Amino acid sequence: MKERAELFANMSIFTQYAIQVVMAFMMLIMIFIVLPRTLVSAKRINEVLDTDLSIKDGSNDNVENKGTIEFKNVSFSYSNDDHYTLSDLNFKINKGETVAIIGATGSGKSTVLKLLNRYYDVTKGEILVDGVNVKDYKEELLRNKIAIAKYSCLRLK
Repeated sequence: MKERAELFANMSIFTQYAIQVVMAFMMLIMIFIVLPRTLVSAKRINEVLDTDLSIKDGSNDNVENKGTIEFKNVSFSYSNDDHYTLSDLNFKINKGETVAIIGATGSGKSTVLKLLNRYYDVTKGEILVDGVNVKDYKEELLRNKIAIAKYSCLRLK
């Protein structure tokens, strides 16, 4: 009986060690499968990080707060084709006014706010904040002038 128990114990120990060895090989195989994907992803991430910024900082240090925002004939396309997300948008918001931008999904509501904060540059036309084109503002100064809550409310500071 003692021999059987010892045989069973040895078989259990052998099985545990065998499982550990097999699992180690499986992990090594997974590394060889995942490593090429990781290297390709790292290369692409580095390409994105090394890309020059398309939005160049302006030189205007204007801190005057008239409280006006004006879109003059603003058109915008995410790609370089003739399909505009926004086309010939014109409006002016004066200090103290409340404006609601409403529309269906994909109609350009968020795009208007992203253009105002200069996450993108307009394709045609111009956006004026306090009478100055947003392209002329230093990025930090422009974004300090504008407060956006949940991309649904806009208030000039």
